[in-house]
Amino acid sequence: MMKTIWRKDNEYFKLKPLTDKAVEEAEENLKVKLPESYINLLKEQNGGYIIYDSFPSTIPTSWAEDHIDVDHIMGIGEQDGILKSKYLIEEWGLPESIVLFSGDGHSWVAFDYRNTKEEPPVIYIDVESEQIIELAPDFNTFLNGLYAD
Repeated sequence: MMKTIWRKDNEYFKLKPLTDKAVEEAEENLKVKLPESYINLLKEQNGGYIIYDSFPSTIPTSWAEDHIDVDHIMGIGEQDGILKSKYLIEEWGLPESIVLFSGDGHSWVAFDYRNTKEEPPVIYIDVESEQIIELAPDFNTFLNGLYAD
């Protein structure tokens, strides 16, 4: 695992330090078991902009031919972060049973719980081209595949 993926020059998306109680409440609220590697990352810093902001993709998207942009990872907070998933899914007409952890409306990166209740694959959703691409079989693989573009 890399030393840190968090950018220190930008506080946006950074929430107050993560507690076990917040994780429990989020899992209850979202009705899923969040990946251990995601929780461990958020214990270091609860969301924010990341240094390694690209992930390779073999399928071209409206964003780029060979990668997707992932400039931040959402943390867990009372109103912000991944708990906004239900609202955003409705707002953007996204599939049910996913948990968004990065994105801006035109494209999203999410945990895909459509076929599992734990250790979900990581997917990329391109709203404009109506594409859903599996990026990684789990969050740890996703993390290890991130690079600085």
